[in-house]
Amino acid sequence: MAADFQSLRAISGLVNTILGIITLLLAYRTKNNSWSELLAAKLLGCFLLFHGILMTTAYIAGFFTVGSFANSFFGSLVNIAHTISIGMACSSCLFFPYPFVQRKHAEQAIAVVVLTWSFIVTGLIIFIPYEAHVVRYGFWFFPTVVWGFVYVRFSVKELVHKHEHARGLSAASGLLILATMAWLFSDWLLWITVMEKFTIPGWVSGIPPDKNPMLFFVRQSLIMGVSVAALLTMFVLEGWRVARYGFSVLSGIVFGFFFIGIISFIVDLSVVDVLEDCIYATCQELPESWTIYNTFTNILTAFLIQPIVLMYVMLNFNLLDVKTDKNGRYAKAMVLVLVVIVSSTIVEMLQSIIPIGELRTSACLAIGIAAAIGWEHQIMGQFLKNKNRTVDYLKSIGEIRSVEPAKDATPSLSFSLIVLFAFALLLSVLHGAIGLG
Repeated sequence: MAADFQSLRAISGLVNTILGIITLLLAYRTKNNSWSELLAAKLLGCFLLFHGILMTTAYIAGFFTVGSFANSFFGSLVNIAHTISIGMACSSCLFFPYPFVQRKHAEQAIAVVVLTWSFIVTGLIIFIPYEAHVVRYGFWFFPTVVWGFVYVRFSVKELVHKHEHARGLSAASGLLILATMAWLFSDWLLWITVMEKFTIPGWVSGIPPDKNPMLFFVRQSLIMGVSVAALLTMFVLEGWRVARYGFSVLSGIVFGFFFIGIISFIVDLSVVDVLEDCIYATCQELPESWTIYNTFTNILTAFLIQPIVLMYVMLNFNLLDVKTDKNGRYAKAMVLVLVVIVSSTIVEMLQSIIPIGELRTSACLAIGIAAAIGWEHQIMGQFLKNKNRTVDYLKSIGEIRSVEPAKDATPSLSFSLIVLFAFALLLSVLHGAIGLG
């Protein structure tokens, strides 16, 4: 049974956008946190916002785009939003959980970097789309590598040198890796064993005949290698930690992905002949059991893991102040929005594979939302149960400098957001109207 998951893309895109807006509101209302935590919260909020715009625009384009998607208004907006979201993710890893950049003009510098990145890469995509797309996507490895080194260093500090509070940095780093790369983890064993049977032929068929595939393969090898190395490293270190201290949120998720990868490998081998026929001959219908399994692993990861984990990180690691009444209401809204996406996504997936009537699915969704409203206090309590402050530990080991952020310099991150929105809309309109490039 073939399932259309575009509606899930729309739901996830809308929720990412809403969570991004709420995160930015809370970040600008938070006054008592360190400057690096506030800047990281703003960058992660911008990442959620533009990632949500990316998915929502891609969904809407299916109804309005006629002709080439790449040369349309929606195609241009998707490209620009994707470029900006990568820039925000790469920037955030420099400030949280370990602030590598500790300068008073850090926010102004990162605003200039994100603007420059967005302008240059967008221009390159217009004139050399294949090469620019390949290189841009390859930058996803950067935050994973940075967070990976932070995770390993502070895991060793906790497990070898008995620094109990070092766990805050390793846990935050591991969770952020999951938020950005988890969609690759569910097939990790496939990537390092028989990838040539499943994906390489499909990749080659999608590369224009006049383009050199070597650049594409280098990028894919980099991304796949970094993602598999990150998961296996976390599996080993979390296993070590579980034997000593017991399970945590991060260890549970990592172990889950490790075993899902093994099961996915076995499941994918059962349909290898069908998938090869899709590349070399005529496609046959995939087994319904494989579709159901794929729905509840890859699709669930793609649409649910990122917003859930990012919200957990921002609330549990004190990036946002939710203690005041007004800020607390915004945080409650985040929880309710998250419950809506969880309920809606699960209902959509069930409806796509099981013939359930719309009235029943609507009733299930209403029950889920009502339960979330009733249990909102308990849900918030779980998110805030073990609040961590990575800055406090870094101060105790002398790795935080006393920095007073500059207030009078421009452009700030707020200014760059306005410029990026104007740039994205104007360039998308021009690209759709006159076909730049």
